[in-house]
Amino acid sequence: MNLNNLPQFAGQCDPAFLFPDDMTLAEVQADARRPLSEAKRHRLVKASKCPTAPKPAETVHIPQSWIGRPERQTAIEPTKLAGTPEGQRAAYTVLQFREWSDEYRIRTRVETTAGTTPPEQAGPRITANLSQRAARKVAESCSYVSLQKGGYRTFFTLTFDAEHRAAIDAGETSIQREVSRFMDGLQKMWRRGWKAEFTAPHGRKFYCADKGGEVMGEPGKDKELLYVWVAEAPDNEHGKPNPHVHVLINWRVKYSLFPSWAKRIESLWGQGIAHIEKIKDTDAAASYMMKAAGYLCKAQGKSDQGEIRGNRYGICAAARAPEWATLSETQLHIMGRLIADVHEHLTQRHGEDYRRRKVLAQYLEKAPKGSKTRHAVGKALQKVRRKLEKLPIVASKHQILLKGKHAFWLFLQWARTNDAGQVTNWLPEKGPGEVWNPGETRPPCQWYAEFKERHYWRRALRKMPQWSDLEFTQAANDYEQYAAIAAA
Repeated sequence: MNLNNLPQFAGQCDPAFLFPDDMTLAEVQADARRPLSEAKRHRLVKASKCPTAPKPAETVHIPQSWIGRPERQTAIEPTKLAGTPEGQRAAYTVLQFREWSDEYRIRTRVETTAGTTPPEQAGPRITANLSQRAARKVAESCSYVSLQKGGYRTFFTLTFDAEHRAAIDAGETSIQREVSRFMDGLQKMWRRGWKAEFTAPHGRKFYCADKGGEVMGEPGKDKELLYVWVAEAPDNEHGKPNPHVHVLINWRVKYSLFPSWAKRIESLWGQGIAHIEKIKDTDAAASYMMKAAGYLCKAQGKSDQGEIRGNRYGICAAARAPEWATLSETQLHIMGRLIADVHEHLTQRHGEDYRRRKVLAQYLEKAPKGSKTRHAVGKALQKVRRKLEKLPIVASKHQILLKGKHAFWLFLQWARTNDAGQVTNWLPEKGPGEVWNPGETRPPCQWYAEFKERHYWRRALRKMPQWSDLEFTQAANDYEQYAAIAAA
């Protein structure tokens, strides 16, 4: 057989092969390498589906020197899980300072792994509770204003009438919008000053004058009015939401001006009743707000504070507490264990005071207002709180708060000393070798395992109840008898 005389398309499909529908193989399949399907042969459009440019790999020029070289072996490595590279920090010891309160904070922080995304923030802004972050912001604002700007001095509650409640439910307005309008008007009244007036029975308005004939009122002020507000929506007697707003401001007037001032504020609100009262203890302004914001909902047995669309709280710029300033971020080392040990020590040493504070606070909520029982419970609670406030430290499992530079340096000295023992009564005893070295990685595994075991037994011994004199005497007698028997 002569192989030189074979046809041009021997062993292949002729591109000019004609199908029964008068289409050639080249028309329905340009590359002539894939098998034809029934759908392709009966297409109504005879052109290419999607003409594309040649792939870049097909147009790359291959140098002649590469031809004939042996193929390079490619090693395929398995995919590794995301983690912290060797020598880089994943757990931190963070030292921070807050100037306005002269407080230092030492806390631990752990980096998340690569690929961990935060929760999605989408949809309408509807909340059922004041978040923990918002409650912290309100409490810090109250402390900041109390320490630096005289404190909040007046507390009032703004309610909505039926017309405006319906507008809020229909989405025509929001609590945030109405409170912003009211606070803008109150700021203008604060800056421009105001004059006390009253309305006669026939409807005519008159200014109030003192004994000397001077018009009573207050002049305008240059500084900004400070305020913070929190909204909630408990159910009314018909089971429908009853939104209202609790507000703290640093504005207080004389007793003689209070009726006219309160009426002016209620007129400025214009959407319901404004209940106004003065704050006796400016240091306790945060407790006023938090208790008022959750009191009605707790009384109704609800786990939330009512659904609210938009912002649930607001703080003016001048009343916002400055954030913590970071002094350093270093490798965690053993700081996490030291902080947990301090927390355990304070819990054991002052646990009875912490328990009494919690129990007395619960009794105070249940006691009727104005009763002698409530007064006695409040007095006892105040005594316990003042005792705990004298401690220069507040500790949790993951961070500690130190009041003043002296307490801060005392703690650092205790943490960095090789054999510190017990420096002060609010710091626990520390064994030899338990030293926090800033910037160093975690100690070797064997040493760290022994350190954890010592730490565990030290906490266990701390929890053991102390012996009474009788128990100690009996145990001493038993040991003496055992020693005498052993000596014989």
